[in-house]
Amino acid sequence: MSDIDRYLDAFGDWTPKGVVFDCDGLILDTESVWDGTQQTMLARYGATLTPEQDDSIIGATLEQAAEVIARAAGADYGEVLAAAREQFLTDLGEELHPMPGAIAIVRAAAARVPIACASNSWHEALQDKLTRAGIIDLFANLQSTDTVENGKPAPDMYAKAARELGVAPGECLALEDSAVGARAAVAAGLRLLAVPPHGGDVDEADLRIATLEDEGLLEWIATW
Repeated sequence: MSDIDRYLDAFGDWTPKGVVFDCDGLILDTESVWDGTQQTMLARYGATLTPEQDDSIIGATLEQAAEVIARAAGADYGEVLAAAREQFLTDLGEELHPMPGAIAIVRAAAARVPIACASNSWHEALQDKLTRAGIIDLFANLQSTDTVENGKPAPDMYAKAARELGVAPGECLALEDSAVGARAAVAAGLRLLAVPPHGGDVDEADLRIATLEDEGLLEWIATW
């Protein structure tokens, strides 16, 4: 089987007319930044998360993560939220790294179809991250927790991203790394290419790959 065959098996002759990318953990390695922020916050409040609580934070908004930490610590949610936001921005101010293959894939997709970004971060942070990565101008629209009523796993963000691209959801491809984001994309009616960390399962995906450096991905994009 050639590198592109897995894509043809999964998608057939369907090709997207628009693409919506997640950001954190897919385009940019901000998940490792958040891991540092989370450990700092837990140490500050003397709290430990259960495995279930830790899993619930993956792909969640900062507000949702702060709520979990506050509950584990028996602390005031507003205080934890303000402290977590300040700490995350400080940590994010350090060097920001793209995920392997991500910039090349974003550029290749943008050369073929209009693209958007849908992220569970707040809008100012999303703009800053994509600007620092040098790719913000490639996106026709950006969706965040500030642009929709409900963040992921609700479908709002992906539905709005497709609408602003002028493309029907069923003609859009979503790229996601988290189960939370995957549920949002599928609920909005998009096709899904998943790149879960550590080879994890995302049952909703049309196709799952291990990395954006996957040998067949650029080849498939070139056929759009």
